[in-house]
Amino acid sequence: MTESRGGAMEDDGMTTEVDRSTEELRVRMVKRLVERGVIVSPAVEAAFRAVPRHRFAPEVSAAEVYEAPEAIFTKRADGGRAVSSVSAPWLHARMLEAAELAPGMNVLEIGSGGCNAALLAEMVGPGGSVTTVDIDPDITDRAHRLLAETGYTRVAVRTADGAQPLGEAPAGGWDRIVVTTGAADLPDAWFSQLAPTGRLIVPLRFRSLSRTLAFTWEGEHLRSDTTVVSGFLAMQGTSAQAPRVVRLADADVRLIVDEDQPVDDLALSQAFADPRQERWTGVELTGSEGLLPRLDLWLAGAVTPYGRLRATKAAAERGLVGWVLGSGAGAVWNGDSLAYLTLRQAPYTPEHFELGVTAHGPTKDKLAADLGDAVRQWDATARHSGDPVVHAYPRRGAEQPVGVVIEKPSARLTVTP
Repeated sequence: MTESRGGAMEDDGMTTEVDRSTEELRVRMVKRLVERGVIVSPAVEAAFRAVPRHRFAPEVSAAEVYEAPEAIFTKRADGGRAVSSVSAPWLHARMLEAAELAPGMNVLEIGSGGCNAALLAEMVGPGGSVTTVDIDPDITDRAHRLLAETGYTRVAVRTADGAQPLGEAPAGGWDRIVVTTGAADLPDAWFSQLAPTGRLIVPLRFRSLSRTLAFTWEGEHLRSDTTVVSGFLAMQGTSAQAPRVVRLADADVRLIVDEDQPVDDLALSQAFADPRQERWTGVELTGSEGLLPRLDLWLAGAVTPYGRLRATKAAAERGLVGWVLGSGAGAVWNGDSLAYLTLRQAPYTPEHFELGVTAHGPTKDKLAADLGDAVRQWDATARHSGDPVVHAYPRRGAEQPVGVVIEKPSARLTVTP
């Protein structure tokens, strides 16, 4: 075998049936991603064609690797909780497209699965560099071994907390920082070590939402220009933060709260036990528009406090909740009441869905009215404006955000249309 420009191994004429089979699977995977519009650039397509993806998940069959609709878990902690994975092909592709990589760039990857580092190495070429970091030595040992076995020896693998500054960062900062683990904060190191023309790609959790965002500099703060709805395994280390879970009806109905927003667990669980009120907004959606994620993000930057109500199928069957999708529903609350978004078939256009609000507690009338007004405001002013923009301000910076501010330990976030 010979080494390619990106560090992978090319065929030397001794191709086996297994090689041909995996190559066919890879070709079909790339074809599907191109047809779906997930891969749009020749550079990303070439990287996907070059990297032997199945070599980075040897625990499962090649067919499963190339046809997997979601992530393949490669390590679990005691108790079965997944702590490392190879991301779904569509998500790898979307993140690489958002990164806008070019030959010669210096890239820091935080979260070391191996496969994404290989794709990055293909795209920056021999004139660039890729350093991949993970806090777990088992994960970095595995990544180092698999990268070496597939010929990507130029990728530097480091065991370190990705939230901390890396001593070997380029003098002018990293051209790209690509985070492949779910983050609950934007650490100071990511601000300070990102080049002035750099891009930060990060799956960020805020207000109980998970969005992969591509940030660039705008003055002294970062501004998103790409948004992908996605979920990642949570980051470990100094920046790790678990959300607060308020049980409203045992394990069947839960309120998920981030950023230490004030919440009275007992008062809200008592409120949820009271009869509910439903109000309908008159705002309709079709099943093909895909606007609910956009509305969720807009509301996260327009109302406060804001979180997510999740309910099991059993809760719906028992009549505890209105229509709550599997991903949950945007929710607001105050000291003694709460309200959340729900759906129903539109009464006059059955092929549409109407957005509504379900509320519980002593002040449910006002809470439902306020959330319904916010939905109507989104419909009137932001529905057709594309994805809302997330702005990230370093807490130590001089530039101060305005409006509804989402407070993180190292950053302040705002969301605008």
